[in-house]
Amino acid sequence: MSIEHTISSNQSNVRLLLITANTGSIFEKPDLLTAWLIEFANLLRRHPSDFIALHCQEIGGKDYEKFMHTLDQFFNDLLQLPEISSDFTRYRLYFDSDYSSQDTFTALGSAYFIHQNLSVQQWNFTTSCFQVVANRQIFAGNLVNAQTLRREKYPREFFPEAKWSRKGFTQTRWLINGFTFDLVNVHLFHDASNLLAIEGSPSIYIDLFIIIYTFFTSLLPDSSGKNVPYVIFGDFNFRLDAYRFVEYISEKRHDLIDKIREENGDEITKMIVKHENNKPKLTIKKKEFNLHDNHDSFFNINTQQARMFDFESSSFHDHIFEYERTFPPSYPYSEEQHEARSYLRARCPAWCDRILLSVNDHNQRFKNLTLASDTTTGLHTSDIINNKSQEIQSISTNHEDLLAKKLPLLPTTSVITNNDDHRTVLAHHIFHANIKHTFIRFIRETPV
Repeated sequence: MSIEHTISSNQSNVRLLLITANTGSIFEKPDLLTAWLIEFANLLRRHPSDFIALHCQEIGGKDYEKFMHTLDQFFNDLLQLPEISSDFTRYRLYFDSDYSSQDTFTALGSAYFIHQNLSVQQWNFTTSCFQVVANRQIFAGNLVNAQTLRREKYPREFFPEAKWSRKGFTQTRWLINGFTFDLVNVHLFHDASNLLAIEGSPSIYIDLFIIIYTFFTSLLPDSSGKNVPYVIFGDFNFRLDAYRFVEYISEKRHDLIDKIREENGDEITKMIVKHENNKPKLTIKKKEFNLHDNHDSFFNINTQQARMFDFESSSFHDHIFEYERTFPPSYPYSEEQHEARSYLRARCPAWCDRILLSVNDHNQRFKNLTLASDTTTGLHTSDIINNKSQEIQSISTNHEDLLAKKLPLLPTTSVITNNDDHRTVLAHHIFHANIKHTFIRFIRETPV
């Protein structure tokens, strides 16, 4: 009998299932959406829960102006899953789909499903008080009417030399049996060049990671300055330490490294690490990272070996805690189902998708927080994985209205070119599309 079954069979427990998924590609390819929903339903059956939190990034895909209309179908299919519709009688869905509001658009989507037997309150950021969650609501569009969600886009000045992309975070606050906690959906920026990332250790990009992390965590306390425990889960775009990885592959032999510069210039355009026989072992360009002989097996099979170069989250270890990851890097898997176990040769595979827990004021990790005078908590991880001319406002609707009226929640316009090259993961096997890391948390209720 698994520990999940043992704990969930005890009616004094509240079971939380937290999922992060970069869903960009499933909006662009209908077959991936079907596969994703199948795996999502399988996941819910494997881990019976009382509270489900799903954090999505890149809703609408890369060409969101062309594909954002598919979010309507995503809602319909998701909410009609028997695993959701049968027992989860209340939910809150927040999907930032109004790409015409570039000053606020983040392409983040958060869905929270509450079991019929669970009493939950949610924080209202406008009235600064908790309110009972008693119905089912969907917020889509620009989310201006979503008083129970806080959304922030990273300031433009953070990216003075790059495109101001759809990156930001959202925050919700919950109260269960006297225990208050925040759930934060986050999407951090990506590194623009592999060649810049290998120039030193740590990477030059880590400074911006720290600035952004400090920015959004400083905004989490409420108006009274109160800090509560939080879980941040989303697409952090963390990378392996490419400089140390190159040293490891080359065995620190600089005679095996060729640096090819642009014609009539000093800028490096390609780096090649060679075998003794001059055969290429590793090739790196701005948007190419190819470990020629064993690219997939090195990262998929030798997971422990790859983890030697996973340092970027260590900058935050005084503030957050993370459980051990026993699954392979979650990015960048191929977007083709027949190549679901293969990595793209665009970036060094890495654990971009993370679930991070705050450390409280008494330096006790989130898993040890006491909910009441005689209760404890436990945590376990599972390594699975309209018309544009109209003004788009936040739409709040009940599930029945959505299905019956087919509300035009989303804008549809012509295709655009998007330079954000982040690729969506198809995790671990063909039906694990984008469900990259699952975190199960059990909160023991106060005995009555």
